Amino acid sequence: MEVHQFNVKSLEQTCFEALKDRLCPEKCIGLWQFTKVWYIPILFQLKYEAFHFICENFEEVSLCEEFLQLEVQELADILGQDDLTVTQESKVYQSVLRWINHMPEERQGAISTLLPKVRLGLMDKSYITDNVLNNDVVKTNPGSHLLVSDTLKVMSQPSLLCSESGINNTLFCRRLPNAVLLMVGLFSNTIEAFDYRTNSWITVHTHPSLEDSMTHLDLYSTVFLGKCFYIVGGGLRRTSPSDRVWRFNLVTHTWQEMSPMKVSRYLMSANVLKGYIYAMGGSRNYTLHRTAERYQPNINQWTFIASMNEGRISASCTTLNNKIYICGGQSNRILNTAEYYNPDTNQWTLISPMGTPRCDLGVVAYMGHIFAVGGRDGPIDLRSAEAYDPVTNWTLITPMGTPRCDLGVVAYMGHIFAVGGRDGFRDLRSAEAYDPVTNTWYNVPEMVHRHRYFDIAVMNKQIFVVSCRTGKIVECYDYTTNTWSVVFSGMDHNDWVKCCVISGLPNMAEYCSPREPIIPRTQV
Repeated sequence: MEVHQFNVKSLEQTCFEALKDRLCPEKCIGLWQFTKVWYIPILFQLKYEAFHFICENFEEVSLCEEFLQLEVQELADILGQDDLTVTQESKVYQSVLRWINHMPEERQGAISTLLPKVRLGLMDKSYITDNVLNNDVVKTNPGSHLLVSDTLKVMSQPSLLCSESGINNTLFCRRLPNAVLLMVGLFSNTIEAFDYRTNSWITVHTHPSLEDSMTHLDLYSTVFLGKCFYIVGGGLRRTSPSDRVWRFNLVTHTWQEMSPMKVSRYLMSANVLKGYIYAMGGSRNYTLHRTAERYQPNINQWTFIASMNEGRISASCTTLNNKIYICGGQSNRILNTAEYYNPDTNQWTLISPMGTPRCDLGVVAYMGHIFAVGGRDGPIDLRSAEAYDPVTNWTLITPMGTPRCDLGVVAYMGHIFAVGGRDGFRDLRSAEAYDPVTNTWYNVPEMVHRHRYFDIAVMNKQIFVVSCRTGKIVECYDYTTNTWSVVFSGMDHNDWVKCCVISGLPNMAEYCSPREPIIPRTQV
C-alpha cells in the first residue's frame, strides 16, 4: 500500500473512493480478503463496504468464481449475517452445495459448519425433504442429518421449538432486510421505518419536546450520512430562512443540534460527497446566494468552499465522477446554466448550458451521464429532457409524454423514472420511464393518489413516494408487477415529510418488525 506509506490523506481517500466505486460481484470477495490482511485505518472502512456489498448482493456473488475460493470460516461468517439479502433461503443452501462441490473431497466435512447457518425453517417442507434430507453430503454427516430431521419435526410439531429441545430458533427467523425506508415528519415528531420483508411500519422514535422552530420548518433539506439523518436549513417562510442543522443518530435514537451553517438558506440544494455534506445556493430575504459550504461531521464544523458562478434557488443537484453537478434553478431569471464542483481543487466550473432554462427540475446521474428532466421555464411546465455527457456536452432526448415540474426522478432498473409533479395547478398521478437504449419514454401505471411536496427513494426493486400535504401517504411501485400500491396512510396534515433509505446499521433490528420464529413455513 504505497499510498499509505507516503501518508497523503487526500490521496488515500481518493483511492478508497475509487476502490469502493469499483465494487462488483466478480471482484468484491478478493477486495474483502485483501483488506483483512493489511492493518491500515482507511482499509477498515473499505473492508466493511466490501463485506456489506457481498451480503447485499449475495445471490449474484455466489455465482462468481471468487466465491468458490472462500475459506470455510469466511463463508460461514457471510451466511451467518442476519441481514444477508436473499429472495429465497433455498438460494443459501444451493450456494453451500456449489462451494462444496467445487472441491468435494476436501470440503464435504464443512457441511456441519455451514448448514446451521442456513435458515432451514424458512424453506418449504417438501423442498427440505427432497433436496436437503436426501442429499448425499447431508446424509453422510450425522450432525447435519440430525439438524434437518429436527427441523422437519418442528415443522410438524411447532410446540417443540418452545420446549427444551435444543433446536436453534434462528433457523425459523426471517433475516433482517438489508435496508429500510425511513420516514421523518417534524410536525408529527415521529420517525417511522418500513420493513419491506414484512410489509409493515415501525414507529422508531417520537420526540414531543422538539423545539417549536424545528417542528414547523418546511422546505428543508435532508441527507443520510454516517449512521445519522441530518436536517439542514429550510424556514418558516422565504423571509425567515434557517441556518440551523439537526442530526438524528440512528444508533442511539437521539436528536442533537449541530453547528449552524455559515449562511441561512431557503430553497437550497444539498448533497453528500466523500463523507461531507454540501449546502449550495438558496436565498435569504429574497437575496440569492452564490455561496456554498461544506460540513465535516467528525469536527462538527461548516466551512465555506468556493462560490458558485450563479446564485440559485430551486435548482437540482447530483454527483458524478466524485464531483457535484448543480443544474438550472432560478435567479433573476430561469437558468439554463449548470456547473460542477471539484473538491480536490475547490473550484466550480461552468459546463455548457442546457438547451432549455429549467427550475424545479429533476436531475439524476446514470451511466456516466447527467439527466435533467422536466421543470418549468417561467409559467411553462416542461415535457423536454436532456442528457449531459462530460465528453460531448448536452443532448436533447425524447420529451416526456406529460409536462412536469417539482417531479421525482430516480435511476432504477436500467431506466430513468419521472414520477408525479405538477402540470400547471394540477398535481399529477401519472408516471413514466425513459429507456436510454431506445431513447423512448413509456407510461407506467398511475399512482393511487396525487401527491404534492413529496419525496422519493428506491429500495428493494421498488420506488417509494412519500407525501404529506394531503395526509401522510406512502405508496410504492413494484417493477416486477408493474403496479402501485399504498403501503402507509396516516392522518397527519401539513407535515413536511422526508424519506431516505438506510442500511448497514449495527442495530438494524430496531428498525424492523420483531424477528419471531415462523412455524410452519409452507412455501419457499
